[in-house]
Amino acid sequence: MSALSSATILPGSSEVLLLGLLSQYPEQWLSLLLVASIGNTLGGLITFAMGWGLFDFAHRRFAFLPDLAQQAKAKPWVNKFGVWVLLLSWLPLVGDVLCFVAGAAKLPVVQSSLLMLIGKLARYSILVVLANAYAGVN
Repeated sequence: MSALSSATILPGSSEVLLLGLLSQYPEQWLSLLLVASIGNTLGGLITFAMGWGLFDFAHRRFAFLPDLAQQAKAKPWVNKFGVWVLLLSWLPLVGDVLCFVAGAAKLPVVQSSLLMLIGKLARYSILVVLANAYAGVN
């Protein structure tokens, strides 16, 4: 749940939770990696769908939606790189806005989903590798 909410515009710290769980259950690294990556991707897709306008409230101005200035900064990246920009959807703060703007640009859902998953899987994989390396040192 933390990974999902961390990928939406809601605050979250999935990395801290993942590292904590890895320290307690290092043998479960693959399950933890997959759950965090899939959960975070689903959260990104919720933000993507909000931008697309699939949720009735997405077109209204709520504090938790990216403001117009944030969207204006992300639009050139989405326009230049298209779905490939979603490989960066894991970035703090920027990733949420990229997902939202990509949805508003009506980028292809399947390609967007896969690229979000790849980017998020790469980020969490690095965390798992580092956590396991650190645990092996002690």
